[in-house]
Amino acid sequence: MSRRKRRVLIWVTSIFAVIIIAAGVFLWTLDWNRFKGYASAAVSKATGRELVINGDLQVDLGWVSKLTASEIQFQNASWSKHPQMAELAVLDVELDLWQLLKFRLVLPTVTISQAKVILEKNAEGEANWEFRGAPGAIEPAAPKDRTEFPVVEKLVIEDSELLFTNEETGARFELKLAAAEAGGFWEAPVELKARGQYQKQPLTLSLKGGSYQNLRSAKEPYPLEIDLSAGDVKAKVDGNLIEPLEMKGEDVKLDIQGADMANLFPLIRVVFPSTPPYRLRGQLKQEGGVWSFKGFSGNVGDSNLAGDIHVDTRPKRNVMKADLVSTLLDFDDLAGFIGGTPDPKETVSEEQKKKALAEKKSDRIFPDQEYDLERLNAMDADVRLRAKRILAPKLPIDNLDAKLTLKDGVLRFEPASFGVANGRVEIYSTFDGSKRPSKVKADVRLRKLDLKRFLGDSSFAQKSLGPIGGRIAISGTGNSFRELMGTASGTILATMSGGQISGLLVELAGLDVAQSLGVVVRGDKSIPINCAVFNLEGKDGQMGVQTLVLDTTDTVIFGDGKVDLKEEKLNVILTPMPKDFSPFSLRSFVRVGGRFKDVSVFPDPI
Repeated sequence: MSRRKRRVLIWVTSIFAVIIIAAGVFLWTLDWNRFKGYASAAVSKATGRELVINGDLQVDLGWVSKLTASEIQFQNASWSKHPQMAELAVLDVELDLWQLLKFRLVLPTVTISQAKVILEKNAEGEANWEFRGAPGAIEPAAPKDRTEFPVVEKLVIEDSELLFTNEETGARFELKLAAAEAGGFWEAPVELKARGQYQKQPLTLSLKGGSYQNLRSAKEPYPLEIDLSAGDVKAKVDGNLIEPLEMKGEDVKLDIQGADMANLFPLIRVVFPSTPPYRLRGQLKQEGGVWSFKGFSGNVGDSNLAGDIHVDTRPKRNVMKADLVSTLLDFDDLAGFIGGTPDPKETVSEEQKKKALAEKKSDRIFPDQEYDLERLNAMDADVRLRAKRILAPKLPIDNLDAKLTLKDGVLRFEPASFGVANGRVEIYSTFDGSKRPSKVKADVRLRKLDLKRFLGDSSFAQKSLGPIGGRIAISGTGNSFRELMGTASGTILATMSGGQISGLLVELAGLDVAQSLGVVVRGDKSIPINCAVFNLEGKDGQMGVQTLVLDTTDTVIFGDGKVDLKEEKLNVILTPMPKDFSPFSLRSFVRVGGRFKDVSVFPDPI
């Protein structure tokens, strides 16, 4: 190269160097706040909403460029009562320009501080994240396909909150994050850890997933493991997702446990009655807005439970369909259906134990826990529960087949059929909780119940038998089981024809001292029953005895009196009329009275 050419090359190189240095100095000293207006205008044009950056806008250029903006406000939909959809104290975003040249969106670091985001739907079904007023930006900019998902190598969220409300369904979710950090690289696993509050319950979340390369590959399932703790609820999800953004899974397992299934409502808007502590494991699946918990099994209190649950989230209110089976059902685990609590000596949460002990000290037996009508109106349901064996030490209940529907706040049993004492008890009931006060109508049918089974393993049982039938038709109004019973009106009827009863029982009731002692000495015997009729009628919780007769070959017992369902008291007088003679036979009344919880039986001489 000649000396002249070398000199020209040096000059050209120097000029380019000066230009690059000058450009660098210009960009380095450039006041990027001048461009806030352009950024706001671009966002406003795309969304139809105003974006305001009240703080500084800074850009550090390089192969990894960094944008920092502070005091950001993004306008909400015009129909919202909240003026801002999003507010951020600080937003830091790093962009890898080298990766962008490879048509790959890689954000090395994203930091969000003191953010408040409001997502909401109005009564007409409009969502504030749908930008209807902006041509070309009608739908949200979130990725629809896993191949479009950006690579965020490190995400940090500090002291932020998210609020979601839906006026159509009444749903409201609140998430507060004190700190959350996620990380992952193109070929390294993604990890997320967060702590804060969800629905005002303490929250911790741990997530482990496959790499971003795995996430953006449409051909491979995405492995995911989630550990969640919210209040008393602990859940673990483990499996492979075919469509991660839609949570469509392949062999995804859910292991969930907690103190009370009713506590799931604030978290997932699915209504369950109050239950003892539970743990269930099964397959979790989502398809077209329908979530399924299939083939699950586990324990609720001292009962085992298995089956399938499907929740359709597409309608205005969630619709649950469930088919549940128990091979051993502890009867008092069902106490939550009427607002009661299980036996504190059995499997219960600490809260239920305290409540049960308080109820035990009370002189009442009807639960006074108010029904949560908001929950009853938040979901529709179609449920079947079958129990092959029931544990109920004080009642001869064998099995259960209950069909339950919930529609527009009206709960129906169609029916709940119990195997009781070798017969059946069928309960057809309607509980209308669509408005206060709630109303209930119940039709209970007793079919061929065996008297012997009600006497348990006592010596009386071997000498007693007979079919019992009857019907209970009552209605009431109130916001708790106690209020419903206190306003109950209707009829209670039970009959028995044919059979036999322990002579000892009859003679003790008749106070025939001589014959009663003779039976004890010589051994018990059976006395044939000609008929037995028990009929109560009344209204507003005041029931009167219309008929009470027990006719045997030895004695006829007549009864009269009242039953006060509101005060939970009864006062019934039994008049024994022995058919045989004994010098010790006392022609006296027998009074049955007191509160339901502590009934006394004592002679009341003429």
